[in-house]
Amino acid sequence: MSKYMGHSPSKENPTWQSLKDHVQGVTNRTEQHVRYLVPAIPHITVYARLAGLLHDLGKYRDEFQIHRLKWHPHEERHDPSFEEKSCPHSDAGARLMATEFEMDGEDRSELPFIIASHHSKLTDTAALGARLKQTEVEETHELFAKAMQDTPELQELLQDLPGLALQHTERAFLIRTLFSALVDADRLDTEGHGSPTKAAVRSEYDKQTVEMSLLLGRLQAYMQARNSGEKAGEPINALRREMYRAALSHAGDSTGFFRLTMPTGGGKTLTSLAFALAHAQVHGLRRVVYGVPFTTIIDQTAQVFRDTLEQNDFKVLEHHSNLEPKEPQTAGEEEKQTIAELATENWDAPVIVTTTVRLFQETLFGTRTAQLRRLHNLTGSVIVLDEAQTLPTGLLTPTLDALQFLVRYCGCSVVLCTATQPALDERLGFPALKDIRDLIDDADHFFEQLKRVNYQFRTTEPTSWDALALELGGLSQVLCIVNTRQHAQELFEVLGDTRANFHLSTNMVPHHRKRVLAIIRHRLMRGKPCRVISTQLIEAGVDVDFPTVYRAMGPLEAIVQAAGRCNREGNLESGQVIIFVPEDHKMPRGDYEVRESLAKTELAEGRDLNRADAFTEYFRQVYGNVSHAPEVPVFDGKKPFQDAHAALYFGQVAKAYRMIEGEMVPVIVRGYDKERVNQLLRIIQYPPNKQASREAWRALQGYTLNIYAHQAKKLLQPDETRPRILEPVPELAEWAARLDAQPLAIYQWPETARYDLKLGVVAEVEDTLMTAF
Repeated sequence: MSKYMGHSPSKENPTWQSLKDHVQGVTNRTEQHVRYLVPAIPHITVYARLAGLLHDLGKYRDEFQIHRLKWHPHEERHDPSFEEKSCPHSDAGARLMATEFEMDGEDRSELPFIIASHHSKLTDTAALGARLKQTEVEETHELFAKAMQDTPELQELLQDLPGLALQHTERAFLIRTLFSALVDADRLDTEGHGSPTKAAVRSEYDKQTVEMSLLLGRLQAYMQARNSGEKAGEPINALRREMYRAALSHAGDSTGFFRLTMPTGGGKTLTSLAFALAHAQVHGLRRVVYGVPFTTIIDQTAQVFRDTLEQNDFKVLEHHSNLEPKEPQTAGEEEKQTIAELATENWDAPVIVTTTVRLFQETLFGTRTAQLRRLHNLTGSVIVLDEAQTLPTGLLTPTLDALQFLVRYCGCSVVLCTATQPALDERLGFPALKDIRDLIDDADHFFEQLKRVNYQFRTTEPTSWDALALELGGLSQVLCIVNTRQHAQELFEVLGDTRANFHLSTNMVPHHRKRVLAIIRHRLMRGKPCRVISTQLIEAGVDVDFPTVYRAMGPLEAIVQAAGRCNREGNLESGQVIIFVPEDHKMPRGDYEVRESLAKTELAEGRDLNRADAFTEYFRQVYGNVSHAPEVPVFDGKKPFQDAHAALYFGQVAKAYRMIEGEMVPVIVRGYDKERVNQLLRIIQYPPNKQASREAWRALQGYTLNIYAHQAKKLLQPDETRPRILEPVPELAEWAARLDAQPLAIYQWPETARYDLKLGVVAEVEDTLMTAF
């Protein structure tokens, strides 16, 4: 009798885990992970079980047992003297399935992709085929015979394997979802054996079995308390309650696509959350995933949710880190992590607040196990997309295709919400939205009632910074939004650095921006002079209220978002929004520039921006004149995006689906709070424990900026016009060298460079790279 092992003892668990027990544990978890797909794809459980039972077929190789685990399977003993060698194990089950069912080329089965890639990443059919040919078919039959002794269920499952009816891109998404289910099941079962303490922490919040009902109750109690306050009788709050009730009345509607169109300041964030929780409760869904477009508003949204839903317990996971290096693991050291940190790995939390980049580019179109591990936890969820108008036009077809898969097969509902609802519907070539339903039926009524601003357009003649600064300086409280960081800096310098004047842009580290926003809100509430020059970062959801707002000409939705910062609480009879054209009128290139051009046409025709339907024709023009999906480079040329995805070119599709063009590199800035940054880097360099290291990494996010990798590469090299700008971080370089790890792609802004307490990072050399920074 031979006994095969799945995992060796760990520091925390001195016992061995048999391969039979590991395989069975992974199989049961994988089946559990796809449960929300069963109503639409009944045979999915067979595929889930086969994926689990065959994923580690290669571990039945004697050489794996001896050289990887140092276990003699036939003598059933551990021998630490065995030589350690690498030995593959994820190939065998994939090769067996590919051969037995003659699944070649683009018609290859779902299972070989899933099994072969569960320790690496999804690749394309050609690469998978080349890899599997290295495994002998006869050997897989021998391994299968060994596995049959542990799990006779295999024979029954394979006897009459039903086909899965999904075709084209639906099949590609199904492979991704099954892959996610297997990867997470494998990681969780391995964790359960090797680190039972961590597994126990992870399961803490699972004790609450009626999560959506609990959270809905907390939200309703919060709303009731707020509606009984001293401002409850004000007209604007009465309208907010009316829209809240209207949206909630649709909670019992069948799952699918919904549209929430609310004027800015109407309470969209909590109204959409309330609908999502109530809808989830009615339909037995388990999670709300809230996607926001910008990291600048994710902190604010997550904090609103925590204030509303949490009572000294973990309910809201905020996942957006721009600084998540992979730390080298010290051999034998068990990690101690919080529930939130563990849930970040696979999004196993009741409410997730994340960015649309992380949701789509990484989780739905990524290829790495760390990205796709989260995907199966989107099933059985209500997905709310805030500021839906910001979804990149050039990616709308694959984006809506992904959402349609989640709705049609995964038991999900999707809510598109914004104050400038784009004309996303079937008529513009988006069949996924054929049956989209409005949560507020008479949006025009509320837009009319919540009309709080008058628009003034000065777009025939350009305005100089000197003239504009003179106007702004004559007002006590005013916000001016421009299109580029360079413009924000130039206008602020002309306006003058006084106690009442403020600048906001992404040239400031997050902690700096947060501190300045707090000061701005304080001065606004107390009626003190407050003049703010900002880039677009203040537009989407940042809660400030100015009597007058100036906005440089831009896309129509950006103009209306800017207006949402004006007379937000309706304290004035009417706020003033002035649209102007700067003398040096510059636009960020691409989609933004196209939208600005179309906005000029709309405004020339006298469009009333206070109406809900003001944007219909504009978005028809936007979506009617731009490609909705990029072409995908493949080995023999280019394919249309959907064709490449349907042909299972996973790696190539992931590279083509870029919501942010180009890889971003974190740059640590010491100049804002040098003492604090030095302290955090010292903790990371010589961490007293894992927890302190993680907390330091997280805190360090507040002192970093992101720049494009191509910019970083050039800024690391001096040239005839400027010295070298970026530098390695000494503490991180020493830390990596000491642990014999690869240096991290994280740099620092030079300590000798100026960090202005109003402007943030200031380029002291003339260079187009620095302007773009």
